[in-house]
Amino acid sequence: MPDHLPPLASREVRSRVAVPVQPPVLKPSLIPFDVMQEMERETRVLPDQEPSTSPLAMPDDLPIFTEVEADPEIALFALSQVRMFKDLPTRSMEQLILGAKQLEIPDGEFLFLEGDAATSFYVVVEGTVELLRQKDGREVALRHANRGESLGLFGLFSAQLRAASGRAIGDCVVIEVSGSRLQQLLDEDDGLHTRVLQMHRERLLESFMSSKLFNDIDSIARARLIGRFANRNVETNEQLMMPGEVTNLVAVVTHGSLVLEERARPGEMPRKYEVTPGQFVMVTAAMSGTPSKLRIYAPEFATLSVLKHKDLNELLTDYPALRTLPQRLPNFARQLDKTVFCGTVGVPGL
Repeated sequence: MPDHLPPLASREVRSRVAVPVQPPVLKPSLIPFDVMQEMERETRVLPDQEPSTSPLAMPDDLPIFTEVEADPEIALFALSQVRMFKDLPTRSMEQLILGAKQLEIPDGEFLFLEGDAATSFYVVVEGTVELLRQKDGREVALRHANRGESLGLFGLFSAQLRAASGRAIGDCVVIEVSGSRLQQLLDEDDGLHTRVLQMHRERLLESFMSSKLFNDIDSIARARLIGRFANRNVETNEQLMMPGEVTNLVAVVTHGSLVLEERARPGEMPRKYEVTPGQFVMVTAAMSGTPSKLRIYAPEFATLSVLKHKDLNELLTDYPALRTLPQRLPNFARQLDKTVFCGTVGVPGL
């Protein structure tokens, strides 16, 4: 890697205008909820204070930065620093950087905005990019991405929208890689596909455990909960639960979907609900002592992260706060019957 970047021979100024998108009810988060609460307390506007305006909410100037074709040497080195791509064969790395762009972002300019379409990901070559989100008209910083770190990778596998904004702290240089190029490589490389899927599962669970649903659970308990989830492949028409079962279950969908089906009434078709990637199903029949009336199955092959009845029961013994989940779930998820709930995990998308 050269000590400094080569001069950008042909410069092209590009402006980007983002269309604001209403955030979901359960906002994704990369940080524990108790930390988010503390940040909110620190940034809360007092009644006698004027609320500050933010360029993130109402930009006065369009984001402007320079873009050229990426230098292959710099792009290869940058991607080799990212954990996900570190062990890829050189040929695969070369395929991945085809068409990659090198962007220079001046201090204070936005690389992307919350709500932008996610069609690519970035690797920081020089400088620092701050990730932040709008909260009640104010900015909340999530984290900083420095040299060798990727940005926007998981937005490609979730809601296809940026879950936060990226702003340069000082002058920055990043490599932009096409999402379609990554998808092509994933289709050809089973090992990379498995690695990406595992990292995506980990991010989903981290975001799930950072939601308000687990507000009463400390960070150590949340880490233990994540550790007890197991990856499970579900074949077409395989059933996870039948009506009348008294069990506890938590399942996060990472690929495919689950169908929750009510018993059909005489002369009527059964009502069905679909749970898709980035959403969860939680069954609290054993905690409530009430059998479920729903059948849960996969209409086609699906992959899940599952916390099974036995594991959840052991955690209930160690963490009594988990026993209040049946009472708190209606505030954060859709209730399909007395003991079955579904909702959005809160996909990080960063």
